[in-house]
Amino acid sequence: MKITNIGLNQVNPYKRNQQQTEQAQKASKPTADQLEISAAAKSMQQKSPLEVEQAERVASIKSEIDAGTYKVDAKKLASNLLNYYRI
Repeated sequence: MKITNIGLNQVNPYKRNQQQTEQAQKASKPTADQLEISAAAKSMQQKSPLEVEQAERVASIKSEIDAGTYKVDAKKLASNLLNYYRI
């Protein structure tokens, strides 16, 4: 009696799985992180004219304080304090 390998496939499922895993690793390229800033966020980063004006005012008050020429209006300060705590 003669035995032949006709119709039999030499299948090793573990090796096939390993080959598929290796191919997938070779195919996948490392990706780099990206950051995209939206137009709304870019507009928020820009200073508004009001912020520029406030910064100039703060700088002028600081220079007056350093020079010793800054005067406090006591009545205005008291009325502002009262208005703040009444609300």
